[in-house]
Amino acid sequence: MIRLLRKIRQKLLSETSYSVYLLYAGGEILLVVIGILLALQIDNWNELKHIRNTEQQYLSALKEEFLFNHSELERLAKRNKENADNMKILANLMGPVGADITEEELGDLLVGSLAAEIQFNPSQGVLDEIISSGKLGMFSNQDLRFALSSWSGRLYKLKLKEEELSRLRFRTIDLVRNEGNLRMTHGSWIEETGLKRTSFKKGNLDLLRSTSFEGHLVGAAIMSLNLHNYHFPSMAEEINRILLLIEEEIE
Repeated sequence: MIRLLRKIRQKLLSETSYSVYLLYAGGEILLVVIGILLALQIDNWNELKHIRNTEQQYLSALKEEFLFNHSELERLAKRNKENADNMKILANLMGPVGADITEEELGDLLVGSLAAEIQFNPSQGVLDEIISSGKLGMFSNQDLRFALSSWSGRLYKLKLKEEELSRLRFRTIDLVRNEGNLRMTHGSWIEETGLKRTSFKKGNLDLLRSTSFEGHLVGAAIMSLNLHNYHFPSMAEEINRILLLIEEEIE
């Protein structure tokens, strides 16, 4: 092609006027420019296609990650509600006279109230990779970008509430350990340790008349209910919103 254009150019120089040659040369330059622009456009199309394919792959991975997180949050919220319900029952049994309840029944309530740690630990390997590699900008949906970039902040606020509950829980457990008899709390966790039944006569019934224990228990119950009524539903709503945004972008 280049050889053909060179021959045409030489022929024009020898047989035609200079103005005709300039017109031809201008056309030749225009063809070259158009060729370069087309090549750049094709490169842009290919790059855009690659970005969209990568975006779709990450969207699918994020969908699986947040579906898992939604399931984990539901499981944790259920466990937290069971804790709160047991704590309410236990708190309503407390008073200066005590309650008509056996050591075994009280032990079951203590285990049901305090044995389980409430801590939401979502899977976020895919999201961490996207953010750390600077690929968050590939998502064309601005609302989705903002939701994903805000996820860590929302998770941090929830963890602060969970940590407060954990502090109250451990303080309440310490009261059982110091003022009651931890080995009197019958539960699978005792059996799994291989420990035998305590030989001390002191049990946990006196805790029902302890204002200190009541204060710690009620504090933990209020925090558990706060998580149940506000923070877990808010986090579940955000996960559902992210999943909806992701679903809208998946082709």
